[in-house]
Amino acid sequence: MFAALPMSGAWAAAMRGFSDYRAVFIAARAEDGRHLFITRRFKYNGEQLTLTVDPVTLETKIRPDAWLGKDDLGWNEQAATPYLSALRALTNPPTPTENAGLIHARGAVDGVFLTVDMCPSHKPFESRFFASLARARREGHAMPVAISISGYWALEHGAEFATLIGMQKRGELDIIWTNHSYTHRYIKGLADAQNFMLMAHTDFEREVLLTEQLLISKGLTPSVFFRFPGLVSDDYLLMEARRLSLLPLGADAWLAKGKHPKRGSIVLVHGNGNEPLGIHEVKPYVADPKLRWLNLREAVA
Repeated sequence: MFAALPMSGAWAAAMRGFSDYRAVFIAARAEDGRHLFITRRFKYNGEQLTLTVDPVTLETKIRPDAWLGKDDLGWNEQAATPYLSALRALTNPPTPTENAGLIHARGAVDGVFLTVDMCPSHKPFESRFFASLARARREGHAMPVAISISGYWALEHGAEFATLIGMQKRGELDIIWTNHSYTHRYIKGLADAQNFMLMAHTDFEREVLLTEQLLISKGLTPSVFFRFPGLVSDDYLLMEARRLSLLPLGADAWLAKGKHPKRGSIVLVHGNGNEPLGIHEVKPYVADPKLRWLNLREAVA
Protein backbone atom coordinates (compact mmCIF):
# COMPACT_ATOMS: atom_id res chain seq x y z
CA MET A 1 0.00 0.00 0.00
CA PHE A 2 1.36 3.39 -0.96
CA ALA A 3 1.07 6.51 1.15
CA ALA A 4 -1.08 9.20 -0.41
CA LEU A 5 0.83 12.19 -1.70
CA PRO A 6 -0.23 15.41 0.01
CA MET A 7 -2.13 17.73 -2.30
CA SER A 8 -2.72 21.47 -2.10
CA GLY A 9 -4.84 24.11 -3.74
CA ALA A 10 -1.86 25.05 -5.93
CA TRP A 11 -1.50 21.44 -7.01
CA ALA A 12 -5.20 21.15 -7.81
CA ALA A 13 -5.00 24.27 -9.95
CA ALA A 14 -1.98 22.94 -11.83
CA MET A 15 -3.61 19.57 -12.49
CA ARG A 16 -6.91 21.00 -13.70
CA GLY A 17 -7.54 19.92 -17.27
CA PHE A 18 -5.52 16.67 -17.20
CA SER A 19 -7.10 13.25 -17.57
CA ASP A 20 -5.84 9.73 -18.31
CA TYR A 21 -2.17 10.70 -18.03
CA ARG A 22 -0.26 7.44 -18.52
CA ALA A 23 3.03 5.95 -19.54
CA VAL A 24 3.24 4.11 -22.86
CA PHE A 25 6.02 3.09 -25.23
CA ILE A 26 5.04 3.14 -28.88
CA ALA A 27 7.17 3.53 -32.02
CA ALA A 28 5.80 6.27 -34.26
CA ARG A 29 6.71 8.64 -37.04
CA ALA A 30 6.64 12.43 -36.90
CA GLU A 31 5.02 14.73 -39.43
CA ASP A 32 8.24 14.78 -41.47
CA GLY A 33 8.77 11.01 -41.30
CA ARG A 34 11.39 10.94 -38.53
CA HIS A 35 11.35 8.05 -36.07
CA LEU A 36 9.93 8.84 -32.64
CA PHE A 37 8.82 7.06 -29.51
CA ILE A 38 5.62 7.99 -27.71
CA THR A 39 6.27 7.78 -23.97
CA ARG A 40 3.12 9.44 -22.55
CA ARG A 41 -0.49 9.76 -23.65
CA PHE A 42 -2.98 12.08 -21.99
CA LYS A 43 -5.86 14.45 -22.44
CA TYR A 44 -5.37 18.09 -21.56
CA ASN A 45 -8.31 20.47 -21.75
CA GLY A 46 -10.10 17.89 -23.87
CA GLU A 47 -7.33 17.45 -26.47
CA GLN A 48 -5.65 14.07 -26.94
CA LEU A 49 -1.90 14.64 -26.72
CA THR A 50 1.36 12.70 -26.58
CA LEU A 51 4.84 13.24 -25.21
CA THR A 52 7.40 12.02 -27.73
CA VAL A 53 11.16 11.58 -27.76
CA ASP A 54 13.48 11.62 -30.76
CA PRO A 55 15.68 8.53 -30.26
CA VAL A 56 18.66 10.18 -31.97
CA THR A 57 18.65 13.71 -30.52
CA LEU A 58 16.70 12.92 -27.30
CA GLU A 59 14.55 16.00 -27.86
CA THR A 60 11.09 15.72 -26.35
CA LYS A 61 7.96 17.36 -27.68
CA ILE A 62 4.25 17.44 -26.95
CA ARG A 63 2.25 16.62 -30.06
CA PRO A 64 -1.40 16.05 -30.90
CA ASP A 65 -1.98 12.32 -31.12
CA ALA A 66 -3.54 12.62 -34.57
CA TRP A 67 -0.29 13.96 -36.08
CA LEU A 68 1.64 10.76 -35.49
CA GLY A 69 1.83 7.76 -37.78
CA LYS A 70 2.75 4.14 -37.09
CA ASP A 71 6.40 3.14 -37.44
CA ASP A 72 7.79 -0.09 -38.84
CA LEU A 73 11.28 0.38 -37.37
CA GLY A 74 12.60 -3.05 -36.32
CA TRP A 75 13.69 -3.80 -32.77
CA ASN A 76 17.36 -4.13 -33.67
CA GLU A 77 17.27 -0.72 -35.33
CA GLN A 78 15.43 0.77 -32.36
CA ALA A 79 17.87 -0.70 -29.84
CA ALA A 80 20.83 0.80 -31.68
CA THR A 81 19.58 4.39 -31.28
CA PRO A 82 21.39 6.58 -28.71
CA TYR A 83 18.26 6.82 -26.57
CA LEU A 84 17.44 3.13 -26.25
CA SER A 85 21.09 2.15 -26.02
CA ALA A 86 21.50 4.53 -23.07
CA LEU A 87 18.20 3.49 -21.49
CA ARG A 88 19.32 -0.13 -21.44
CA ALA A 89 22.89 0.55 -20.30
CA LEU A 90 22.05 3.03 -17.54
CA THR A 91 19.39 0.88 -15.88
CA ASN A 92 21.03 -2.55 -16.07
CA PRO A 93 21.49 -4.24 -12.68
CA PRO A 94 23.41 -4.54 -10.52
CA THR A 95 23.50 -0.82 -9.82
CA PRO A 96 25.08 1.16 -6.95
CA THR A 97 22.86 2.61 -4.24
CA GLU A 98 24.41 6.02 -4.77
CA ASN A 99 24.93 7.84 -8.05
CA ALA A 100 23.64 5.29 -10.53
CA GLY A 101 22.90 6.18 -14.13
CA LEU A 102 24.46 8.84 -16.32
CA ILE A 103 27.34 10.40 -14.38
CA HIS A 104 29.58 11.31 -17.33
CA ALA A 105 29.20 11.76 -21.08
CA ARG A 106 28.86 8.43 -22.87
CA GLY A 107 31.16 9.60 -25.66
CA ALA A 108 34.04 12.00 -26.15
CA VAL A 109 32.88 15.61 -25.80
CA ASP A 110 34.74 18.89 -25.53
CA GLY A 111 32.95 20.41 -22.58
CA VAL A 112 30.95 19.79 -19.41
CA PHE A 113 27.28 19.74 -18.41
CA LEU A 114 25.66 21.92 -15.75
CA THR A 115 22.81 20.43 -13.70
CA VAL A 116 21.02 22.34 -10.94
CA ASP A 117 18.77 20.63 -8.41
CA MET A 118 15.71 22.31 -6.94
CA CYS A 119 14.78 20.16 -3.93
CA PRO A 120 12.04 21.31 -1.53
CA SER A 121 13.39 24.19 0.56
CA HIS A 122 12.14 27.02 2.75
CA LYS A 123 15.00 29.24 1.61
CA PRO A 124 14.93 31.71 -1.30
CA PHE A 125 16.44 30.37 -4.49
CA GLU A 126 19.88 31.44 -5.79
CA SER A 127 18.65 34.38 -7.85
CA ARG A 128 22.12 35.92 -8.31
CA PHE A 129 23.49 32.61 -9.51
CA PHE A 130 20.80 32.23 -12.16
CA ALA A 131 21.32 35.85 -13.21
CA SER A 132 25.04 35.13 -13.62
CA LEU A 133 24.20 32.16 -15.84
CA ALA A 134 22.04 34.42 -17.99
CA ARG A 135 24.98 36.79 -18.43
CA ALA A 136 27.43 34.00 -19.26
CA ARG A 137 26.57 33.68 -22.93
CA ARG A 138 28.96 31.87 -25.26
CA GLU A 139 29.22 33.00 -28.87
CA GLY A 140 25.79 34.60 -28.60
CA HIS A 141 24.12 31.47 -27.22
CA ALA A 142 22.34 31.14 -23.89
CA MET A 143 23.94 29.01 -21.20
CA PRO A 144 22.63 25.42 -21.34
CA VAL A 145 21.51 24.11 -17.96
CA ALA A 146 19.48 21.10 -16.84
CA ILE A 147 17.24 22.10 -13.93
CA SER A 148 15.96 19.23 -11.82
CA ILE A 149 12.55 20.25 -10.53
CA SER A 150 10.79 18.69 -7.56
CA GLY A 151 7.06 19.26 -7.49
CA TYR A 152 7.05 20.55 -3.92
CA TRP A 153 9.69 23.18 -4.71
CA ALA A 154 7.77 24.38 -7.76
CA LEU A 155 4.49 24.67 -5.87
CA GLU A 156 6.01 26.34 -2.82
CA HIS A 157 8.13 28.79 -4.84
CA GLY A 158 5.70 29.81 -7.55
CA ALA A 159 7.21 33.25 -8.19
CA GLU A 160 10.75 31.88 -8.36
CA PHE A 161 9.65 29.07 -10.67
CA ALA A 162 7.99 31.68 -12.87
CA THR A 163 11.28 33.62 -12.95
CA LEU A 164 13.11 30.58 -14.32
CA ILE A 165 10.38 29.95 -16.89
CA GLY A 166 10.61 33.59 -17.96
CA MET A 167 14.38 33.34 -18.39
CA GLN A 168 13.87 30.39 -20.70
CA LYS A 169 11.13 32.07 -22.72
CA ARG A 170 13.23 35.21 -23.18
CA GLY A 171 16.18 33.14 -24.39
CA GLU A 172 18.35 34.04 -21.38
CA LEU A 173 18.84 30.39 -20.40
CA ASP A 174 18.70 27.20 -22.46
CA ILE A 175 16.90 24.97 -19.96
CA ILE A 176 16.27 21.23 -20.00
CA TRP A 177 13.63 20.38 -17.40
CA THR A 178 14.63 17.27 -15.46
CA ASN A 179 12.23 15.40 -13.19
CA HIS A 180 13.37 15.30 -9.55
CA SER A 181 10.26 13.59 -8.12
CA TYR A 182 7.17 15.24 -6.68
CA THR A 183 7.70 15.09 -2.91
CA HIS A 184 11.47 14.40 -2.65
CA ARG A 185 10.95 12.69 0.71
CA TYR A 186 13.92 12.78 3.09
CA ILE A 187 14.48 12.17 6.81
CA LYS A 188 17.68 13.57 8.29
CA GLY A 189 19.86 10.92 9.88
CA LEU A 190 18.13 7.98 8.21
CA ALA A 191 20.46 5.66 6.29
CA ASP A 192 20.34 6.01 2.51
CA ALA A 193 19.10 2.43 2.15
CA GLN A 194 15.83 3.48 3.86
CA ASN A 195 15.75 7.12 2.80
CA PHE A 196 14.68 9.25 -0.18
CA MET A 197 12.82 7.10 -2.73
CA LEU A 198 13.87 3.95 -0.86
CA MET A 199 11.54 4.93 1.99
CA ALA A 200 8.62 2.59 2.54
CA HIS A 201 5.44 3.26 0.57
CA THR A 202 7.09 5.25 -2.21
CA ASP A 203 4.98 5.25 -5.37
CA PHE A 204 7.66 5.89 -7.99
CA GLU A 205 5.33 6.17 -10.97
CA ARG A 206 3.08 8.66 -9.23
CA GLU A 207 6.07 10.74 -8.10
CA VAL A 208 7.22 10.92 -11.72
CA LEU A 209 3.92 11.52 -13.48
CA LEU A 210 2.69 14.23 -11.10
CA THR A 211 5.82 16.30 -11.69
CA GLU A 212 5.53 15.84 -15.45
CA GLN A 213 1.96 17.11 -15.38
CA LEU A 214 3.02 20.08 -13.28
CA LEU A 215 5.68 20.99 -15.85
CA ILE A 216 3.26 20.61 -18.77
CA SER A 217 0.67 22.76 -17.00
CA LYS A 218 3.27 25.56 -17.00
CA GLY A 219 3.87 25.23 -20.74
CA LEU A 220 7.10 23.26 -20.28
CA THR A 221 8.21 19.97 -21.82
CA PRO A 222 9.57 17.23 -19.55
CA SER A 223 12.88 15.75 -20.69
CA VAL A 224 13.87 12.07 -20.73
CA PHE A 225 16.08 12.57 -17.65
CA PHE A 226 15.19 11.72 -14.05
CA ARG A 227 17.39 12.62 -11.11
CA PHE A 228 16.82 10.49 -8.02
CA PRO A 229 16.61 12.55 -4.82
CA GLY A 230 19.94 12.31 -3.03
CA LEU A 231 21.20 10.36 -6.08
CA VAL A 232 19.94 7.31 -4.15
CA SER A 233 18.22 4.37 -5.85
CA ASP A 234 18.31 0.57 -6.17
CA ASP A 235 17.86 -2.04 -8.89
CA TYR A 236 14.07 -1.96 -8.58
CA LEU A 237 13.87 1.83 -8.96
CA LEU A 238 16.24 1.73 -11.93
CA MET A 239 14.01 -0.83 -13.62
CA GLU A 240 11.00 1.37 -12.86
CA ALA A 241 12.82 4.27 -14.51
CA ARG A 242 13.37 2.06 -17.56
CA ARG A 243 9.69 1.11 -17.59
CA LEU A 244 8.79 4.80 -17.62
CA SER A 245 11.34 5.48 -20.41
CA LEU A 246 13.53 7.68 -18.18
CA LEU A 247 17.30 8.02 -18.15
CA PRO A 248 18.62 8.19 -14.56
CA LEU A 249 20.90 11.17 -14.09
CA GLY A 250 23.81 11.16 -11.66
CA ALA A 251 26.92 13.36 -11.49
CA ASP A 252 30.67 12.92 -11.25
CA ALA A 253 31.28 16.54 -10.19
CA TRP A 254 29.08 17.35 -7.17
CA LEU A 255 31.00 20.51 -6.36
CA ALA A 256 29.90 20.89 -2.73
CA LYS A 257 31.35 17.43 -2.05
CA GLY A 258 34.74 18.35 -3.43
CA LYS A 259 34.31 16.68 -6.82
CA HIS A 260 35.70 18.81 -9.63
CA PRO A 261 34.83 18.60 -13.32
CA LYS A 262 36.90 17.33 -16.20
CA ARG A 263 36.01 16.99 -19.85
CA GLY A 264 32.65 15.21 -20.14
CA SER A 265 31.69 15.73 -16.48
CA ILE A 266 28.15 16.22 -15.27
CA VAL A 267 28.36 19.05 -12.72
CA LEU A 268 25.87 19.19 -9.84
CA VAL A 269 24.96 22.21 -7.73
CA HIS A 270 21.81 23.16 -5.82
CA GLY A 271 19.97 26.33 -6.75
CA ASN A 272 17.39 26.16 -3.96
CA GLY A 273 19.42 27.96 -1.30
CA ASN A 274 20.35 24.77 0.58
CA GLU A 275 23.93 24.37 -0.59
CA PRO A 276 25.77 27.70 -0.92
CA LEU A 277 29.16 25.99 -1.07
CA GLY A 278 28.33 24.48 -4.46
CA ILE A 279 27.23 27.87 -5.79
CA HIS A 280 30.48 29.39 -4.57
CA GLU A 281 32.54 26.62 -6.18
CA VAL A 282 30.83 26.84 -9.57
CA LYS A 283 31.34 30.60 -10.02
CA PRO A 284 34.90 30.45 -11.45
CA TYR A 285 33.85 27.72 -13.85
CA VAL A 286 30.92 29.78 -15.10
CA ALA A 287 33.21 32.80 -15.50
CA ASP A 288 35.86 30.84 -17.43
CA PRO A 289 35.44 31.86 -21.10
CA LYS A 290 37.43 28.82 -22.26
CA LEU A 291 35.14 26.27 -20.63
CA ARG A 292 32.39 24.95 -22.90
CA TRP A 293 29.03 24.22 -21.32
CA LEU A 294 27.02 21.72 -23.33
CA ASN A 295 23.37 20.75 -23.60
CA LEU A 296 22.77 17.66 -21.44
CA ARG A 297 21.34 15.72 -24.38
CA GLU A 298 24.83 15.78 -25.92
CA ALA A 299 26.04 13.56 -23.07
CA VAL A 300 24.03 10.78 -24.71
CA ALA A 301 23.25 11.82 -28.27
